[in-house]
Amino acid sequence: MQPKAETSPRLATSSRSANGARAGFWRRGPIGIFIIAVHVVLIYVAATTMGIIKTPNMMKPLEAIFIDQPEEKHEPVKVIKPELETPIVDPPPIVDTVPEIEVPVDEPAPAAITAQTSDAAAPTETADMKVDRRVDPIYPPASRRAGEEGTGVFRVLVDTNGRPTEVQVLKSSGFPRLDEAAATAIRKWVFHAAVANGQPVQSWTRVQVQFKLENA
Repeated sequence: MQPKAETSPRLATSSRSANGARAGFWRRGPIGIFIIAVHVVLIYVAATTMGIIKTPNMMKPLEAIFIDQPEEKHEPVKVIKPELETPIVDPPPIVDTVPEIEVPVDEPAPAAITAQTSDAAAPTETADMKVDRRVDPIYPPASRRAGEEGTGVFRVLVDTNGRPTEVQVLKSSGFPRLDEAAATAIRKWVFHAAVANGQPVQSWTRVQVQFKLENA
């Protein structure tokens, strides 16, 4: 019979501790891997900061390139003026002529015919023509305050119905306000029309109007 090999207590203890450490690491799983990765990153950052490890250039710096655009040349627009031909007009010849003016000569009409026409066209004048309705003139207040007085004579044309169609001032009273007041009143009068050959005709007559203040 072969005697059993005896293991030393130190080797057994160390192997147990190593196995236990491996088992503990793998039990931790992802957490242990994360811790190791963090340490590696920290070491790398420290090395690059201190200049031990150079950071590789992954990207080239951007370069801006300016492209010159050709300048556009604008040609000036030519203005074309239309050519107009000025017509040459020959002036008419100047002829020294004196215009002849014919002066008509009126032949006088017979005196008898002219007299008959004027008598038929002009109305006659009737003295003291009767008045069917009389309207007294209104004394202008301004004439009263100014103390204006006077007598005017008026020539009145009366138609076939006895109505005045025209009033003329033959002799003024001396004040235009009094003359206008008298003419306004006479236009409202009604006369007895003049009669010729049994028919009423137009005729002139005369009317005298006096303006006098009572307290004068």
